[in-house]
Amino acid sequence: MSRLLKGYASNYGAAQVQNLRVRRYQKRTLRVDFNGALEDGELITEVRWDATSPWATAIHDAAVETGQKSVKVGVNFNFAGWGAIKATVQTNQGNTLNYEFFITVKDAPLYPEAVYDLANGPFYLIAQAP
Repeated sequence: MSRLLKGYASNYGAAQVQNLRVRRYQKRTLRVDFNGALEDGELITEVRWDATSPWATAIHDAAVETGQKSVKVGVNFNFAGWGAIKATVQTNQGNTLNYEFFITVKDAPLYPEAVYDLANGPFYLIAQAP
């Protein structure tokens, strides 16, 4: 998977942010690989995904991926605007780590045949490890 929609957390930076610019009405999956930020034997037990603008970035289907080193969430880019999405993970060693995406959703030019979902997403989702 490319780095376009995948973040790579590491122990070399405390403020880990990725800027994205996307077209409206895409449905994609954001992933964060925490392997470079975890100690030996450390596993993700839970993830909380927070969205600041659930009308622009409607999140769904949060999960801790198999292997417990990465997390994912589905995103529908519904409305034009700006939003942030943050993954906060808890580990089996009691650590809390996070990673953020700052997202600009653009809709210009607006095509006449465009039909957009009017649904909003939640402000947060929580998923436990399998």
